[in-house]
Amino acid sequence: MTTIKDIAKSAHVSPATVSNALNPDLARMVAPETLKRIKKIASDLGYQPVHHRIKQVTTQTNCALITTLFINDEIEDEYWHFVRKGIYETARKRNVNIQNVFQIQVGIDPGIVANYDGVIILGSLSEQAIKRLKHYNPNIIVIDDVNTNCSFVDTIGTDLYNLTLKALNLLKKQANGPIAFIGGYRMEFSLDGSVEKKGDDLRTQAYRDWLAVNHQSKLMKLTSWNTQAGLSAINELLSEVTAPIGGLLVASDSMAIGVVKGLLERQIVPGKDLPLISFDNIHVASFLTPAITSFSLPKEVLGITAVNQICDLITHHRQWISRTTIPGHLGTGETYPLQTC
Repeated sequence: MTTIKDIAKSAHVSPATVSNALNPDLARMVAPETLKRIKKIASDLGYQPVHHRIKQVTTQTNCALITTLFINDEIEDEYWHFVRKGIYETARKRNVNIQNVFQIQVGIDPGIVANYDGVIILGSLSEQAIKRLKHYNPNIIVIDDVNTNCSFVDTIGTDLYNLTLKALNLLKKQANGPIAFIGGYRMEFSLDGSVEKKGDDLRTQAYRDWLAVNHQSKLMKLTSWNTQAGLSAINELLSEVTAPIGGLLVASDSMAIGVVKGLLERQIVPGKDLPLISFDNIHVASFLTPAITSFSLPKEVLGITAVNQICDLITHHRQWISRTTIPGHLGTGETYPLQTC
């Protein structure tokens, strides 16, 4: 017996789109060409509607989550915990069922996304990978990757580039020497789980551009996005410089915790001996001594917005792409500005 999912797979649309197309009361919501194609496929496959189907229609939306993050990174980094929290809480309110979570590192068969109404991606996939997924499901949202050059997929993220420039200019006002940067790599994954491209993220790009404008030599370490990597990076950086660092910008609080530890071990007190600014404003960073001054990024809001946007995509079948940028702001802490007493 032919099902709506069978038709959806043949038509390369979501089951929700097929359901709307075959429902006389909802067919107007489907684009005319798509409607015609679905009806022809349904006829060719011999689809027989269930007569009491209208009474049993459910408003639940079924979605999948694809994450490019390593499990240990998600566990250690509070940032991603709150992004997921925003997703799951809003999904519950909107009657969206996150049916499956796929880990990119083990590989994904692109055809599997045809079984869902929509897909939310955490992190960076290659352009080719996204195209392959969209071939099977047009309703895809990418979170935290406004850096993507893809002009065919919805993205939700923060304005990291301009926030980085703002942070560097704030540091410059108080720094007694050059500004150093400790950041991480942006990894683009293929669907087989391999890293297709490893390069700069927006914060690193902004630092490079700022150096050119301010005629400063590069003082930079790029490493993994965790505390131990931050500790190693600051130790390497301090062992290589011949003059004192005037200020420090760190790409995430998880890394900054390690950076602060490394500075204190060398009797360098952030907020007293040099200014330091980080990103994420995670809760644990406020309990350090000194407490890290960090840009607060809209972690939960990213997840909330993703679910609302995927519902919009599924319901309205819009043909244009949306790039949503949610602003961040500098939080309070003790590592910037410099303490005068």
